[in-house]
Amino acid sequence: MKYSLVTTLLCSLLPIMGCHAQKTTTATVNINPLFSEPAFSGKQGVMLSGEEPKWLLTSESKGLLLLDQQAQPLSRFNGNFETLTMRENVLLNEEQSTLIATIDNEHNTIKLLSLKQDNTFTLQSSLPFEHSQLESLCLFRQPLGDISLFAVDAVGEVHQFIIYNAKQQHIDIQPIRSFVGVPEVQGCAVDDSREQLYLVEGNIGVWQYDANPESDPMRTLIVAANPFGQLQGDISDISVTAEGSVWITTPENQQLHVIQPITGLYQSITLDGLTEPETVNVTLHNKRFQAVVFDAVQDSYWQVDDLKNIVPQKLLKTTTLATISADVQTDPVLRFGDAADDPAIWVDQQTPANSLILGTDKRVGLMVYGLDGALLQSLEIGRVNNVDVRQHLSINSPLNTIITASNRTKSSISVFELDEQRSVHHVGDIATDLGDIYGLCMYQSDSGSYVFVNDKDGRYQQYRISATKPNIVAKKVREFALPSQPEGCSADDRTGKLYMGEEDAGIWQIDAEPNLSAQASRIADVGDTLKDDVEGMEVYHGQNASYLVVSSQGNNSFVVYGLWDDYPILTNFRIDMDLTNGIDGVSETDGLTVSAAALPGYPQGVLIVQDGRNQLPQQPQNFKVVDWRKVQALIDQSDHVN
Repeated sequence: MKYSLVTTLLCSLLPIMGCHAQKTTTATVNINPLFSEPAFSGKQGVMLSGEEPKWLLTSESKGLLLLDQQAQPLSRFNGNFETLTMRENVLLNEEQSTLIATIDNEHNTIKLLSLKQDNTFTLQSSLPFEHSQLESLCLFRQPLGDISLFAVDAVGEVHQFIIYNAKQQHIDIQPIRSFVGVPEVQGCAVDDSREQLYLVEGNIGVWQYDANPESDPMRTLIVAANPFGQLQGDISDISVTAEGSVWITTPENQQLHVIQPITGLYQSITLDGLTEPETVNVTLHNKRFQAVVFDAVQDSYWQVDDLKNIVPQKLLKTTTLATISADVQTDPVLRFGDAADDPAIWVDQQTPANSLILGTDKRVGLMVYGLDGALLQSLEIGRVNNVDVRQHLSINSPLNTIITASNRTKSSISVFELDEQRSVHHVGDIATDLGDIYGLCMYQSDSGSYVFVNDKDGRYQQYRISATKPNIVAKKVREFALPSQPEGCSADDRTGKLYMGEEDAGIWQIDAEPNLSAQASRIADVGDTLKDDVEGMEVYHGQNASYLVVSSQGNNSFVVYGLWDDYPILTNFRIDMDLTNGIDGVSETDGLTVSAAALPGYPQGVLIVQDGRNQLPQQPQNFKVVDWRKVQALIDQSDHVN
């Protein structure tokens, strides 16, 4: 049997694809019946790779079937299955397997199976689903090899689970996150190479999401059905090939459509001879597309041998950043939403194990944690945004410590002390005339204890704190401004330099001493490595060199600059998930701090960062603690090490 291939220009549907005009062409390719049996009740099929092609099919009456080239059964896994998603070349206990996820319709359970090279199925795990009826599944092979599963239910909720730990080579099921998807989902698929999730809302169109577990669940409509777009008929299924081509079916008009996000290509394929092509799975073998289509009316699978008129896309070159993982995470803040913001650390010089992590909850106040991440205190004093601490013998307090935080409730600087029992106490506030107080950092020198605060309008103010008891004595000693909104800053007590982030532009430096004639200079620009917003920053003094660590919020990464001539970039890295210890990665970081002090388990100190999306499982925001040795190892690989 033949079908006609009609290329159609539908650029009005795809403004983000950048379509190019092309002539309408007609071609023919082969389509052959693959497997037909009375009362088969199939749904989805896929062609497996290999020298001898095999087909994996679902059936409500026959279960999962593996067929050879002659469509003869090689093996079967009994059950009532319709949905099918798989990833090949998965190492399970050092054995190459195909990992399969399907829905057990009888029990509303996700079945995870492996298909070995000897054609045998093994049930790896069974995941009961109690939220609501499951509708669709799709697997996602993440950049480091871990595999996650998207499960979409009847009320439109999307649930993402980690199911495979690449490092340990075993099944490891952990919930990551949930978000609102589309009602009455018809299908889902993931482009592993571009980390994109696609959901089909049958009478609306195809929605695109970021599949990365640390991403925001924002969506884009990439193709729309009539009356929202020019695509005729409801969409019933979706498939994505390895290089990112998106394939969808519209059974009412017996059509298959291909969208190529990279090239902007759109083609419509009329499937002559089929009545209701409900599902499709397209694979790329030897640079040629091949498809398995299921016709719901004929209850039969059909093989499309060669889609020779459609050229595969070339994959976009991507830059893979170095990754490390956190070692500890704090308890989450009280509520979901944008809450946790900035950390600081107080080091107990006598008993380092008693050191404290200070973290702001900008909806509540100041949180105090132990090094193990457990919450010790909650000081509900208002919407504190940034926090910093200084320890110095000249500070007249029980533990020679002063802590300050920018308080947006009062447009003030909140001041804290530590008592002999290492409890934090709020001792009062320093009033400011800033309209929208924002970022804060401290500076200590022979001339006194200082705090810098800024406003969203770019203004900086510097205060000298000369006493905290019986009353706080503070004086504004300087004011200057950056061109646009700042927040993060860090003062280097050794060199007397203040480093400041201008969120959309870069990093500035100015003398930290209250020299009214000092002029700020920009030392780093937002660009290919440092992505806006420029947020938290802190100076780390190592044994041989000093560094400035900056959060690059725009690409969920961290940049380390050498604090010497020309401020070279030494490393740029992300903090990824640690499945073994159940700690998720880090994204949307607002604030960070570092310490070079030797602490239990951290002989070279720590990097502590705010995590804007706390997953694995989904919880309110928190702070992550990273062993500095992991960062130092990346720095030591740099060509610019001083």
